[in-house]
Amino acid sequence: MGRSKKNQSLLWEVRLADKSPGGYVLGTMHTRDQRVHALLQSMTPYLNQCQALATEFSIHEASAGSNTSLAPIDDWTPLLSKRQKKSLQKLLDKYQLGTLEQFVNLPPLMLLQALVEELLGKESSQPFDLVLAMHGEAMGLAVTGVETLQEQLNILETIPVDIQKKQLVQVLANQSKYKRQVKKQIKWYLEQNIRQLYQVSRKQLGPLRKLLLLDRNRRMAKRMAVMFHDKPHFIAIGAAHLWGGKGVLAKLKKKGLRVKPVTLSIHE
Repeated sequence: MGRSKKNQSLLWEVRLADKSPGGYVLGTMHTRDQRVHALLQSMTPYLNQCQALATEFSIHEASAGSNTSLAPIDDWTPLLSKRQKKSLQKLLDKYQLGTLEQFVNLPPLMLLQALVEELLGKESSQPFDLVLAMHGEAMGLAVTGVETLQEQLNILETIPVDIQKKQLVQVLANQSKYKRQVKKQIKWYLEQNIRQLYQVSRKQLGPLRKLLLLDRNRRMAKRMAVMFHDKPHFIAIGAAHLWGGKGVLAKLKKKGLRVKPVTLSIHE
């Protein structure tokens, strides 16, 4: 059992300037790890205090018939060596994800995401953030998103293909190392060490830090402040977005909201 250190927690209570309830912010992790999924039950009392639940984008946007679009890109596989193509196809075959040709006009990071979910194993049928949203909806909460799926796809389209390809190849060439890194991140998550998660994410993103972390922190905090003023919300976003002087928690404070860590006991 672990307890969060001072100002280190996955869950934060939010109150308005007049101290009336605004809701909660939860740092989530897109993982199927059962130890993380075990947190779901402990979230129920806090969900019960809210009228709406928001994840990074609404779970309903990813369903069939969603009006989102991703412009096809030029075939990027010529950037790969014959050995890299062979290794990729071997993984696609192993996890029954189709052929490499099916991904040639999609951003490489989409292929990487599909492979990562398989590489890490599927202890649960759905990632934790999705299960949380489904749980909240089953409790009768209105479910929405802080961002839209289309906004996230638009961000993906702005990342140069050669950078995306480089990240894909790095994971492909260092699968064991990547698994160890993710296991460390899950460990930090269960320790509620959002500071470490932020620092690692900041380093890993490199030149994409502004686009994928800092710009999104600013946009999400602005929208979250409106949500909290509208009605009590339970808002769940990636844990790496919480910490830091330019993190969501700091930005909510600057907007006049009061945030306080909630002490959670987590069984590891």
